[in-house]
Amino acid sequence: MNINQKFIAQRDSQAGDDGVIPLINVVFLMLIFFMVAGQIQKSDPIKITPPNSINEQRAATEPNVLIVLGTNGELYLNDDLTKVEDVQSRLSVLFDQATDKDAFWVQVKADGDVSIEALRPLFSEIKASGLTKVSVATQLGKGTE
Repeated sequence: MNINQKFIAQRDSQAGDDGVIPLINVVFLMLIFFMVAGQIQKSDPIKITPPNSINEQRAATEPNVLIVLGTNGELYLNDDLTKVEDVQSRLSVLFDQATDKDAFWVQVKADGDVSIEALRPLFSEIKASGLTKVSVATQLGKGTE
């Protein structure tokens, strides 16, 4: 066997491996993409800045209902623009549809500039719906770290 035949035989035996490397690269890039994309959280329907708090405790589970209240009075219940007057009926329907009623809870995300007087009607509607597990979303205050 001469040198040319050895080179051709060696090249043919490695040809199968050359096609796998681009496939590995593609799979690796897809893995990174899905790892990064899986970490992105859903954003709120309007931009708010929650009030500051010194409490570092966070909820272990996601809320069943998320209510977002902006500074201009916009109210979103699970990403749907709604009126304060409709909150009680919508919460009652969502509670009735829930599979685990004991774990059902509502989170209110209000902008830090919203006054307590603007929040009173909302909390009155939540109370009228009969729900007792309600939390207000806050952010860790500056200077507390």
